[in-house]
Amino acid sequence: MHPALRRLQWLFHLLQTGWLIVGITLVLLILTEAVFRAGFALKDWVGAEPRPDRRVLVDGYGGATWPIQHYRELELLADRWEPYVYFRQHPFQGQTIGITPEGLRQTWQPPPPAPDNRPEGKPVEILMLGGSSLWGFGARDDRTIPSLLARQLFERAWNVHVRNLAELGYVSTQEVVALMRELQAGYRPDLVIFYDGVNDTTSAYLEGQAGLTTNEVNRRREFNLLQSPARLASTLMASLIGSSGSYRFAQAIRRRFDRDAGAPKVRTTTGQLGLVAGAVIRVYEANVSMVERLGREFGFQPLFYWQPVVFNKSSMVPFEREEALRFAWTEPMFREVSAGLRASTALRSDPAFHDLSGIFAESNGLVFLDYCHTTEAANAQVAAILAEDLRPILSALVPAFRKPADRGGGPGRVGVQ
Repeated sequence: MHPALRRLQWLFHLLQTGWLIVGITLVLLILTEAVFRAGFALKDWVGAEPRPDRRVLVDGYGGATWPIQHYRELELLADRWEPYVYFRQHPFQGQTIGITPEGLRQTWQPPPPAPDNRPEGKPVEILMLGGSSLWGFGARDDRTIPSLLARQLFERAWNVHVRNLAELGYVSTQEVVALMRELQAGYRPDLVIFYDGVNDTTSAYLEGQAGLTTNEVNRRREFNLLQSPARLASTLMASLIGSSGSYRFAQAIRRRFDRDAGAPKVRTTTGQLGLVAGAVIRVYEANVSMVERLGREFGFQPLFYWQPVVFNKSSMVPFEREEALRFAWTEPMFREVSAGLRASTALRSDPAFHDLSGIFAESNGLVFLDYCHTTEAANAQVAAILAEDLRPILSALVPAFRKPADRGGGPGRVGVQ
């Protein structure tokens, strides 16, 4: 055989062998990935902790089973894009969660009054803004803080309409922007209530910078992604690897040798803790000041409430103690921010600001579903405090109408009166 042909034949066999090696390697990788995925799926299914914890059902909800459905519905929610504030929820209707076409959580509305018991004038318009605690994580539509406030004020014979503009994960700056957008659109509330603290604190702690939105790092990754095919391809590849069973197996091995490998990536060092906490307070003070100026310009009265967390509770039940340990990495930041709140002259001298961080300090029963979300019973306590604070304000705005005989009503579409 001609030497050139022998060389070609040898090269052909070499390529054939190479392709076989590549093919076998790919098959092995696919089989390995399939095994890992199946193994982790079985592990997740067998070892999955029920949500919510059985102790929450018993101690927090009196043995009711609807919270199981509630957590399932939380998993079904989907975000949609919202200009300036990033996202709102897609419309949704479940057994415990209702999302209106505007992307807002449904809020309890009073039943239509009888003809001989109609209140005079328009209802006092109350707008409420906050994160997931005010939105109603862990509560049915008619047992969120805004719904309970609406019901309590109705039962106290006040003619009000409550609108819940809170959203999962929102920080106070997003809420200020959301309020501005509402004012731009012509909406004119009489009272605006903010309920904040948790997201402002944890976002600053994770990012090492106050005033950023929750998971701002994801927004940076996503910015103009479609403008760069190379970035899009690398992001897609990183996502595929990150969601693979092989990567999860590697991470499990790493955690076995490094206890800190699975901890959240916190950009705030111990030395920066006081500086970042101080910046959280300054950003919040600025937001309070801006909203108060908007109130003077657009004719509404604002109120600001700093929400409680499990670390403020001195007498924790076993479940709460476990949650406090699970989120112990955030406790130093919450302690620093709490100290900053107490030291803030601007907030302490402002009658519109109320620090509710200690309202459950002496509670003996289960209050917290995790480190910040509260039970429906605890929501009712918060709503009662707000209702009492609103009493003199409402007295100045509108006279009470006769006490309604029908205490029915239900979660209606927000914005429909």
